[in-house]
Amino acid sequence: MSGAEAFSIRLVTPADAPLFKALRLHSLRDAPDAFQSTPEEWDLPLTEIEKRIRENHIFGAFTADQRMVGIAMLALIARRGAQARHKVELWSLYVDPSARGQGLARRLMQTCIAKARSMGFEAIVLTASTHLTHVVRLYDSLGFAIYGTEQGMTKLMDGRRFDKHFMELRLDQSPRSA
Repeated sequence: MSGAEAFSIRLVTPADAPLFKALRLHSLRDAPDAFQSTPEEWDLPLTEIEKRIRENHIFGAFTADQRMVGIAMLALIARRGAQARHKVELWSLYVDPSARGQGLARRLMQTCIAKARSMGFEAIVLTASTHLTHVVRLYDSLGFAIYGTEQGMTKLMDGRRFDKHFMELRLDQSPRSA
């Protein structure tokens, strides 16, 4: 096996909470400009991490020795209102630098898209930092379209600000094969 085939993608379970927490904290430290959360907001007891895992659909990319190197979360808790439940938000796409360049982000996204479709959602929405053009290109290649941009949406503790694109994938349209 080589490339992305050397990794498995599966639903993260509460038993994976220590691995998920460690990678989530690592992601927030490694790429603070890509996320809305801080490490402090996710440095929680494992019981709280397990609860978040149960409340959402979190997919992990795992090595053959079960090291978690990628995550993507369909945030089922984000849109609980009756008139907003037809869409699901994607949070926290991240691949560890040691596993990048092997198609894992695409595979994680394809898994999330398939799951959202199977659950009957009409669309997936997300935000992407405008300066992370490789991420925006990935989402675009999967059929996501920009429908707005918020200036300075993310403000880091050091005062730096980052703009975010709002992007949406309509699930009631034919998927792109890219």
